[in-house]
Amino acid sequence: MRTVREWEYTSRFGHLGNAQTSRANSARVLEYFSDCYEDQKEAVHKAELFLSIYDYIGRHASLFSRKDLLEDVDGSLFSVDPGLLRAAHFAFTSVARPANTDPKKLIALAKAFNAMAQSE
Repeated sequence: MRTVREWEYTSRFGHLGNAQTSRANSARVLEYFSDCYEDQKEAVHKAELFLSIYDYIGRHASLFSRKDLLEDVDGSLFSVDPGLLRAAHFAFTSVARPANTDPKKLIALAKAFNAMAQSE
């Protein structure tokens, strides 16, 4: 999402400049998904899902980092382990209240996804 983070102008929200605020980045994400999906309801749903996962991972970043599932790249960018992304996506698309999911359960699921990927 580095490219999206660098967008200074969006057709829906206008000039954002180089601001990296939550509001500016949310506008960029919504713009991105609106460009990817013809159905705007689906685009908004996907953007909301992405931002919810992004927020959840950010709120539990220190734990995920200690478990080697998240790496601080340069102080403001993080590299997220593919297994953790799969686990978070699964939780946020199949659990009634995904934001309340115990992060330790996501860690276990991420490790299981990574183990399956390595066995292929």
